[in-house]
Amino acid sequence: MRIRFRAPHGARPFFLAGFLLVAGMIHMAGCGGPVATGSIQTFPVTFWSDPHLLSLQSFASLPDPEQARRRARGADLLAQSRGASRTRARLELLGTAVVEDPGLAGAWLDLASLLRWVGEDARTDIALVRAAEAIASPNGPVGIDKLQALNRRLSLLRAWYHYDRGEWRLGYRWAKTFYDQEPGDDAARVITGLLEARLGNAGKAWAIANDIRRTDSFATEPDWINACVETARGLDRAALSFVLGLRPRGEFQTECWNDMALIAERLGEWSFAERWYREARASLPLNDPESLGQIDHARLGPGPRSSAMPVWLGLQGAYVTGSLSSYTAMARERFRAAASGPDRDKWAGETVNAAGICLRLGLDELGARKARGLVFAATDNRNLALSDLRRAAQESRELGRPDAEVEAALGHQLILAEDFPAALSHLQDAVALDPAQARTWSDLGLVQVTLGDQEAADRALSRAIELDPTLAVAWFNRGLMAMHQGDRERAEADLTEAARLAPDNSDIARLLEKLQGARSDR
Repeated sequence: MRIRFRAPHGARPFFLAGFLLVAGMIHMAGCGGPVATGSIQTFPVTFWSDPHLLSLQSFASLPDPEQARRRARGADLLAQSRGASRTRARLELLGTAVVEDPGLAGAWLDLASLLRWVGEDARTDIALVRAAEAIASPNGPVGIDKLQALNRRLSLLRAWYHYDRGEWRLGYRWAKTFYDQEPGDDAARVITGLLEARLGNAGKAWAIANDIRRTDSFATEPDWINACVETARGLDRAALSFVLGLRPRGEFQTECWNDMALIAERLGEWSFAERWYREARASLPLNDPESLGQIDHARLGPGPRSSAMPVWLGLQGAYVTGSLSSYTAMARERFRAAASGPDRDKWAGETVNAAGICLRLGLDELGARKARGLVFAATDNRNLALSDLRRAAQESRELGRPDAEVEAALGHQLILAEDFPAALSHLQDAVALDPAQARTWSDLGLVQVTLGDQEAADRALSRAIELDPTLAVAWFNRGLMAMHQGDRERAEADLTEAARLAPDNSDIARLLEKLQGARSDR
């Protein structure tokens, strides 16, 4: 499922219980100003030029001489990319190659492999789709050996792409299809054994692990597969016992180090986790120094050492390896600090994507659900926000750690859903847990006045104004309530202040003008 992120709506009026409320002025509680984080250095990369990327059908309609020229140029760029030492140069050469010849399956597969290693999940997926189209094209690879080799690469890349993301069933379909055709292929055995383990098929996983061990008694993959069997059973401590002595080697050592570190992180074995994440970074097939950056960042969950887990980022700031929990926390902070526009959309997507993977991997699930729910709330994905925030609120309470930010955000979303009794309960909990949040008091006052408790609403809105005299929505709603009560003097004073704080809001200006006009007519 892909989420299209957009900025919250601007001010828009709606009538509720006799009061005019400006929904666009009600902000999510708990989101303050920009949050400082460590610096992230990014590098501009032209992966490929979408406006110039032809479909295979469009390419086939070009004159034959033009097709021949572009195929020769694409093949030359592909050869150059395989000799390039710098990641950014390789990406740009491959991106240009597929623009020249969109049917160049080998270039798409090289590009998908490299994009995977720099953390570009969405672009990896696109490259794999385009590779599959090129392989299946009538004008595609010539020769059964070449076709089989390309299909093998595609199946394995697809399987590993889904494995990285914790999408076990999707990965299994790709791995098993190839394994059934080539059961003796070493790479197919490894990924299929891992995915059998992840899906809880212990017997099949053990059979593959034993088969690998018979072929190579020094192989590390059998213990890795056995550890995944234990992880699927919820026995992380048993899984750790399988990998404590491992020194992964060979083609899939990075993936093995990552899985080992993930087991340790879930158990709170921080020193093992940090050491193994560093081994994963060291084993990456990216040798140039600019291809990866490192930050240390707090994890989503509470606990010792939670503020110092390492994360390595690709050229565009995407997660590559390290603590995915820390990356999710960092991405959410970047989202909160970003201005509206592409940067905010980017970090919204990164947060939702990373949090979803954390949930599938069983890593800091409560924190991941909270982070994702808060981003959904801030990007107007109300149903998704309600689903995550309800579960996060329930799980927090069950753990004896109710969360003011979650309660406030859930209360706000319930206001937007017009479920005011439910909103009241969560907002009351939120102000009890953290009485210093002006926006939460403002939301509480709005709910109370809607439910007819004007005395409590006046106290809540006044408290919001005490905490944050610049909160226009609190002035506005208190002014509306005063007007409804017939206190025109207080209503005009509050609405005048709301208009001063929100000069671009035409609804406030229009209502104030109407109130002042009524006074002049008397």
